[in-house]
Order: sequence, then C-alpha cells, then structure tokens
Amino acid sequence: MYRSEAQQRVLEEGVTGEPLAMDAPLPLQNVGFNGNNTITIQCSGTYEITFFGNFRFSTDTRLTFYVKANGRRLDDTVVERDVTANTIDSFERTVIVNLCANTSLSAVVDNASAAEGGASGTLSIPANGMHLEVIRIGDFRR
Repeated sequence: MYRSEAQQRVLEEGVTGEPLAMDAPLPLQNVGFNGNNTITIQCSGTYEITFFGNFRFSTDTRLTFYVKANGRRLDDTVVERDVTANTIDSFERTVIVNLCANTSLSAVVDNASAAEGGASGTLSIPANGMHLEVIRIGDFRR
C-alpha cells in the first residue's frame, strides 16, 4: 500500500507509534487492506516486507521509521538516522519475517529526539512518498 497524496503530521515530544495514513492498496494476495493504515496477513507464512519513505522534517532531529505488527515494533525493520531541517531524506528496508494469520502491519515514523526530550516538529511526506509492500514467499521458515 502507499499514500497517493501528500500528508503532514506533527510529531510531538514523547508521542510515538502512531501509524501513517495510506490510502491506496497495491494488488493484494494473502493480505487485506483495512482502511487507511493497516495491512492484515490472511495466511500464516514467511513474508518479505519492503518499505520506504521520503520524509522532510521541520527541525534537525533523529527520525525512526519502522513497521509495527499488532501494535508492537518489529525490531528488524527499524531504520533510524539524523535528518537536517527541511531536507528530504529517504528511508528504506527489506526484511524476511514469519507472520501468523490475522497479524496487522502498519508503517510508523517517530521523532526519536522528541522521545528523548528533543524538539517537536512537522513531518511532511510528498505524494507517493511512502510505500509498504508485503509478499508471502512461502511456509514458515525456521
């Protein structure tokens, strides 16, 4: 799924984990799209998760981009870096994970600096600037 329109969100001090809005599902197989920010796995198995985002933040800070599964951060998906105010920075990652049926996935951007007492600010994402793709590649791998 992806976001076809530009969006802005204020990332406040100490507020983390809010899923980003997405409005356009890609072709779906073994997954379902639930409204504006969540993919639900329909068939247990091993999945490739690919996600990217182009983000501009209003102040110098450290941004963290990751995928949540059933409300919990998937640690293997975390991409974190320092960004310069009003500069577009690209974040991307591909991971292979085992997922059970009915697992809900969403993409999240947090202002890591704000969580540590840094400044809040505005996150801007251009149209088509964020993407979350989930592909079942087989049965559970051990």
